[in-house]
Amino acid sequence: MEQGGTGVPKRRAAMTEYRYKLQQGGGKCICPACRQRRFVRYIDTLTGEEIADEVGKCDREDSCGYHLRPSEYFRQQGMNPPKATGAHRVPMAEPSYMEAELMQASFTGYERNNFCRWLVGVFGEAKALELAIAYRLGTAQHWPGACVFWQIDAAMRIRAGKIMLYDAGTGRRVKEPFNHVQWVHTVLKIASFNLKQCLFGEHLIASDRNKPVAVVESEKTAIVGAGFMPEFIWLATAGKGNLSREKLTPLQGRKVTLFPDLGAYEQWKEKSKGGQKLHVSDILEKRATPEERAAGLDLADYLLREHDNG
Repeated sequence: MEQGGTGVPKRRAAMTEYRYKLQQGGGKCICPACRQRRFVRYIDTLTGEEIADEVGKCDREDSCGYHLRPSEYFRQQGMNPPKATGAHRVPMAEPSYMEAELMQASFTGYERNNFCRWLVGVFGEAKALELAIAYRLGTAQHWPGACVFWQIDAAMRIRAGKIMLYDAGTGRRVKEPFNHVQWVHTVLKIASFNLKQCLFGEHLIASDRNKPVAVVESEKTAIVGAGFMPEFIWLATAGKGNLSREKLTPLQGRKVTLFPDLGAYEQWKEKSKGGQKLHVSDILEKRATPEERAAGLDLADYLLREHDNG
């Protein structure tokens, strides 16, 4: 507020302008949660671009209520909003990398790592250890039992460490009383860290240049896939909205199959167009029941169920 000549506060001529706003006047999109065409995405008013496919609000407030705000999205991704000058974004800085010693120090304490303990229950100790070593799983002290999923690119540079807490009995992520996801560089308060993610497991592609590659959403699904279907090299985008042509660049010239979670098939199909030829599997879409579709099951759920019934 500003003081007028009489000493009475004078209201500003216009309200504060927010950088991110819900789109107006355009068509609505498919909601990531309820799968109805009632979803409105946020846009960056400085660039006119959408932030990500899942950042927005469903207008079915009573029956759905999905609402992912830009601030929450950037927090989940472990990044700050892109800086901008005028109406144009500043070119992205080079990715930051983490020291190998930091990652190697986490290769311990698997007996108290909830995710690794769950892997032992599914695959047995020897196979679980093999998977943990292959994917460079670490143990975090941030939350008791937490696991570190390190992102290592094709050049063996450590892009990031994603800390997540799983239930050792069910193998499901702990989301109550809050979503237990954090980044190593955030916990360590590394100044000016520029997070630029790569595919989880990307470091594995150099081990066999002829083996086909499977890309899924979650780190857990990639590891489960590797345990049950070793004929593929299994990688993960670490988030449904993280699939991009840039991230798939290291896979040029290889046979690549995308396995989207239920409800993400159309989104991944659209993102697969242009450039490198990719196959988008619709196996889950064809076999899912309405209940499974509503639950948003992924490939790991089916593989684990077949394993339990086998």
